[in-house]
Amino acid sequence: MKFSFLPAEVKFYDHFENASANLLNGARLLQNLLDNFENVEEQVAQITEIEHQGDFIVHEVTNLLPRTLITPIDHEDIQRLVSAVDDALDAIQAVAVRLTIYQISDVRKPAKRLAHLILESAQELDAAIHALRDKRQYPKIKERIVQINTLENNGDRVLQDGLSALVSSAVHRDDIFEFIRWKEIYELLEATTDRIEDAGDVLQRVIIANA
Repeated sequence: MKFSFLPAEVKFYDHFENASANLLNGARLLQNLLDNFENVEEQVAQITEIEHQGDFIVHEVTNLLPRTLITPIDHEDIQRLVSAVDDALDAIQAVAVRLTIYQISDVRKPAKRLAHLILESAQELDAAIHALRDKRQYPKIKERIVQINTLENNGDRVLQDGLSALVSSAVHRDDIFEFIRWKEIYELLEATTDRIEDAGDVLQRVIIANA
């Protein structure tokens, strides 16, 4: 079995950065989809392609790890981090697919707000991961992780308010299908902020272990 040494360290950081940049692209596409609800099938297809690229990055890391003797951080943390980022991207795709399954024609404001929170969270995570190579940037990474947590908390509040409005609307209009489909979409959107927070938590453990 052949082992790679110093070049592998660069490769792992490259994979982290590619994964977070890919997530950011997916978040931008989702936000654009919900803000400008046109050419829906085409935009959903673009998000699905981004998700496939994320899976490829995970496979690259999974294949590289057994062939690498020296890694910049713990083997398990490498796998956890790249998988956590991919989980967030999977969540974005799940939202996009539900929009087509439920034949959404007009996007509600809470969904748009949650999409913006997802984008802001992805931006923070991407910046944090791109700073991971330099230990002098660890304090800045911690600040971005705190911001990701704040954005996730904001997402909880948007979800709560959105669900309350749905309940009130369903009671008055007796439209249970509208309630069911938007409840699921809101919850999937909020779950995406959870997944990005999970990736931030993994990143937090990495910088603590390597400080």
